[in-house]
Amino acid sequence: MIARSTVSPALKIGLRLLGVWPGLAHSTVYLLIFMSSILIIQYFQYLYVLEHFEISELSNLVDGLSLTLDYSLSFLKLSSLWIHRRVFHTILTAMDDDWRKCINMDQHLTMMTVKANISHFYSNAMLSFNGVAAVLYVLSDYVIRFVYSSKDYNNTLRQLPIKVLLPFETEQSPIFEILVVILFLHVILISLTVAAINGLIFTLVLHVSGQIDIICQEFRNISKNAFSYRSSAFNLGMLIERHNKVYAFSENIEKLFSFIALMQVVCKTLVICCLGFIIIISVHNETDVFVFTKAILAYFAVMIECFIICFAGEYLSLKSKLIADAAYESLWYDMPPNQGKIISFMIMRSQRRLSITAGKMMDMSFEALTNIMKASASYVSVLHAMY
Repeated sequence: MIARSTVSPALKIGLRLLGVWPGLAHSTVYLLIFMSSILIIQYFQYLYVLEHFEISELSNLVDGLSLTLDYSLSFLKLSSLWIHRRVFHTILTAMDDDWRKCINMDQHLTMMTVKANISHFYSNAMLSFNGVAAVLYVLSDYVIRFVYSSKDYNNTLRQLPIKVLLPFETEQSPIFEILVVILFLHVILISLTVAAINGLIFTLVLHVSGQIDIICQEFRNISKNAFSYRSSAFNLGMLIERHNKVYAFSENIEKLFSFIALMQVVCKTLVICCLGFIIIISVHNETDVFVFTKAILAYFAVMIECFIICFAGEYLSLKSKLIADAAYESLWYDMPPNQGKIISFMIMRSQRRLSITAGKMMDMSFEALTNIMKASASYVSVLHAMY
């Protein structure tokens, strides 16, 4: 089956459930209900953090703070998508227009189909991985506690899947079971929300890269038809239009994800720090095996999330350089003077690198990823010294 959209069906369903997909009835109501549920749980999470805000309770504080920050980041991401929903709708309209233009040109359609298939595969992989990781993260406590129940493991306290401080007794049945189910489902929803937003970033960048590949291919076609004035002039006009759309599309991606990237850099640095600290203090403690398992699963999920947005920014920057290279390698010197000047201007404009920034303060790239890891490692060493 030939793909007709860069957005995978699973990702589209996820965005519809979140209420950010255009044309959905009562989408704002769905989004507000979900965000309200996040705020309610956040309130009790921060109560737990404040209750254990002591050096003697450092391990419990850090354990609860990591997931609390993830919840806060998810809320900020959804808020940003809702605020910039018109930009998102403009992006989707531009994507549909690009696909309509590719239908009648087999070469262009093939290029976009390859990008769409890659997008579908990785979007589905992200959703599956995050869903499985969330289930394992929540169930790891109960599974390993069951294994240790036959040993001298005296902790009989019934714990909820996440660290919250509720104003009523939670250990009695059926209140405890109901809370476990509600929190379990909510953690999975949050994890899938994170995967959907990451998949959206990856999908949009792949769509832009497909359009850039088409532009580079058209420059090669112009070189073949350099001595055909009419053909070159027509193709050059199409190239200018596509070039302008690529830059407009990239600017909309920047508007949509700039604040999200900034919050992700700040929050994920702290989350990686917290998880790293939990891993260190639980390595030599046999009774904390379940904490170690949870931390490892969460650590890999967080690192993958940071890698995705940094990879997307790096990939977009590298692909944008190909336009200038393809234009320079074309036979612009054999074209009529007016066409050669147009290509020269396109080369000059292509020198401006496309990128995804964190609040317009730093580019999301592999360098940014290493800086996040270095900062997190520094904070972990400080926490370990305090512990």
